[in-house]
Amino acid sequence: MAINPVESVADNSHSQGKSSRIWPFGLAATVCAFLYSIHLYRCQQSSLQFLDALYTYSDMHANLMWARGIREQGWLNPLPYHPWADWMQAIAPYPQWVKWWGGEQIFQQSPLYAYLVGLFLPNYFLIRVFQALLHTGTCVFLGLLTDRVAGRVAGWIAFWLAALYAPFYAYSWPFLRDGLGWFLTAATLWALTVLTQADWTSERSRWLAWATGVLLGVGFLARETFLLVIPLALFVLCLFAWKRGQWKIVARVGIGTVLAITPLLIRNHAVNAPLLSTSTRFVETFIHGNAHTAHPYFFLIPTETGQILEESNGKALPAIRATIASFPNGVWGWLGLQRRKALSLLDPFESPDNLSIYFVATISPVVRFGLKYWMILVPACAGLLLSVWRRERAQMWLWIFLPVVLASVFVGVPGSRYRQSLAVFLIPFAAYFCASLWVLIRRHEFIWVAGATAALLIGWGLVLGPFAKQPRSHYERPAEYVFAGWLYHRLGDEQRSNAMIDYVRRNFPGALPPNFSLDDASQGGSHGNIPPTH
Repeated sequence: MAINPVESVADNSHSQGKSSRIWPFGLAATVCAFLYSIHLYRCQQSSLQFLDALYTYSDMHANLMWARGIREQGWLNPLPYHPWADWMQAIAPYPQWVKWWGGEQIFQQSPLYAYLVGLFLPNYFLIRVFQALLHTGTCVFLGLLTDRVAGRVAGWIAFWLAALYAPFYAYSWPFLRDGLGWFLTAATLWALTVLTQADWTSERSRWLAWATGVLLGVGFLARETFLLVIPLALFVLCLFAWKRGQWKIVARVGIGTVLAITPLLIRNHAVNAPLLSTSTRFVETFIHGNAHTAHPYFFLIPTETGQILEESNGKALPAIRATIASFPNGVWGWLGLQRRKALSLLDPFESPDNLSIYFVATISPVVRFGLKYWMILVPACAGLLLSVWRRERAQMWLWIFLPVVLASVFVGVPGSRYRQSLAVFLIPFAAYFCASLWVLIRRHEFIWVAGATAALLIGWGLVLGPFAKQPRSHYERPAEYVFAGWLYHRLGDEQRSNAMIDYVRRNFPGALPPNFSLDDASQGGSHGNIPPTH
């Protein structure tokens, strides 16, 4: 029997009614956790274990200092830690930044991650283990989600794509909140999918509604993006409630969301901060990613940053207008930058931010041999197109969330760690495409198999060819190796220290001055560059 190229793979899908299959996810998750254990062990034996504490102008260090402040001040944290990096010092004194932020009592970013880190201090390794478990959970939820929207085969493929995805491992090590956001996004997508597929008159659906609401609220405490996701999700659920006549389900989701963010409301009221305020970083992030001299995928401080902050007084809408006005040709110039940022999402290069994936790959075999972003990207784009073509309504929540997350990536610089939030969507779509291809193979539709395979090869050729703008010789940078050499020198391990410096001299000619000495090196540096670089 021939298969229609737009025919769904719903014969494997839970959306057709069989929701009672129980996967042997325990064993699979154990294997995933074992891979994370290998990664943790190798990183713990390297200079990476000291990076968060010593790299003082990084987000990693800021999260660590913030968590310490929470432990010292209590959960109200009336004076949360605010980084005042070297590039910020060059623009304005600290009191001026406080005015732009709207007060020192406002969190610098969504606070949940810092509070969780505070629970584990002073044991850094427990934080690493916790983050590895979060990433394992992300793999599980991506498998469960894909099983719900594309069938069991696709679900298993999604799980293993996530479990072998190198950037997830790389970013599970540093003290960064990104992994928490990915976990909550995957869990929320799964909960919303299960809820909308459930019978809303059942007891199970009522508990699902509470859980979904709590996940939405906790997501807001972890990532500012959920400020847009929550009203959108409630609106869509209201449409379902209108059709099904079950408004109590939506009410439970809404109440669960409010209950989850109640601690934030209480805290902000107690310290005289705006009730829903969770971050001071939008304005500077928007300027860094959208000003005339901004780079499409490297974190560089635009020369207009100080002027725009002064003109806008740190207010969002005036800052947006001033940022776009910084282009000589106005909106058209800004749209041109957005085009270059979009193209950077097709570039296989992983731009460094807080750490370099390529340096981590020299330490961790899981990162070195794991799946790369560009490998997932091409089948994911094919899967997305196929999903729209087939009108796979079970994948509705992926369609709804993806534009919001994509827009949040474009607010700043779509560097490596920020574009990984898209992997939560790319992996299910890639798995859906692979499962569809497997159906074609089983049905001996080899013409379609050949066409799909050719499309994949062409896509990978484009990504590795015309879309690869960054020269491969620039993928690595000397900074991490110099930092490692400096650190091993401080620890008295001269053999490893010399190995790092020799590597720099061999592979980065001219990176070190002739009279370079590790005794003179310090751990200064600016956001986005591992110290010391010279």
